[in-house]
Amino acid sequence: MKRQRITIIILTVLFVFGLIPSSAFACSTPVFRYALERWAADYYEAVFIHRGPLTQDEKQLLDKLRQEGSADVALLNLRVLEMDITSSTEEKVKTLLMSEKLPETLPVLVLWYPWQKGRTPPIWQGRLTPSTVKAFLQSPVRQKLAEYLTEGQTAVWIFFESGNAAKDKAALGLLEKELETATQELKDEAESMPDELAGPELTYEFSILPVSRSDPNESVLLSLLLNSEPDLDEYAGEPVIFPVFGRGRALYALIGEGINTDNIREAVAFIVGPCGCEIKMLNPGVDLLMAANWDAAAMQFYEEFYETYNEVPALTGVMPEAPTAKLDTESKAVENTLSSDALDSGSTQTLAADEQAPTVEVKKQKLLGLGLMGTTGVMLAIIILAVVLGTVALSPRRKGHL
Repeated sequence: MKRQRITIIILTVLFVFGLIPSSAFACSTPVFRYALERWAADYYEAVFIHRGPLTQDEKQLLDKLRQEGSADVALLNLRVLEMDITSSTEEKVKTLLMSEKLPETLPVLVLWYPWQKGRTPPIWQGRLTPSTVKAFLQSPVRQKLAEYLTEGQTAVWIFFESGNAAKDKAALGLLEKELETATQELKDEAESMPDELAGPELTYEFSILPVSRSDPNESVLLSLLLNSEPDLDEYAGEPVIFPVFGRGRALYALIGEGINTDNIREAVAFIVGPCGCEIKMLNPGVDLLMAANWDAAAMQFYEEFYETYNEVPALTGVMPEAPTAKLDTESKAVENTLSSDALDSGSTQTLAADEQAPTVEVKKQKLLGLGLMGTTGVMLAIIILAVVLGTVALSPRRKGHL
């Protein structure tokens, strides 16, 4: 996303001024593995807008969606609400949809990106039908995407075809070549690393999933990705690539002439690089709406870690609103042990914000000698300055304007 450069500048400035402890940059786990193990997928929000009582069929379809995102199943990252339109609620509905008029056809199901309901217009709306529910739950490409990621692949590259055979062939050929080169370089680098510096064994593997823009089975996937940046509709005649990693997190779009060696390598470098910031919200990307058992995949890799080191590093909170891992701290070196329910945080529909974080005794430090209010003011000033500088530094080169 465009925010990546702003984020990098902010983190760099804060680190230089000592406002982020150096330990936050000490994680050597690659981003793709850290994201799979610890970044719970953000929940999409859907609202079923209707007038009058629900029919039996509508109730069954809504129950189906809710069950897939319930605490007992927790596969689909979706929350579903209902809104019954009356004369007193019409304005509320318009405000929610950020529209001057009500939907032309009712009932209607509307969908928002995570954390965006009521803040932005919905990214998708349509009738509530069995085919709609099926499309929300899964599609052939998303099913294959989940399969590859849960098997531990580094990243899967979604390739939206432009319809121009020559452009698509050239872009796909370049992507295949660069990923093949990157895979070999990563393998050589891992083999040359001294044993004393090597961590748990990692394999690097990339896949490409081509998608036709006219494929009706992938209409939801198209809406999810092609609405993730504000101007992607301007490039309907260009091939578009999204690298996806972790628990279905799409990084950003590479478009047309922006599909080049430098941009592909930059994306690969981020995905396989050390997880410099453990807080998910400070990293670029958007999670896809997908049904997958991410926790089972994460547990598989944790078991491999146990077999290698007989210990597991501490889990960190995903978002301010998300639960932190439940840890016990003990021994003079503050040895962290994974509690039995550490991985349950991504499997509940309701995200609890008040779970207690581990209590670790630390020395109190006076930050820059300014006190709480002074430090807060300095931090805000630096962040504002960094955002301004980052905005100026943004380049549209990923979309081919070189």
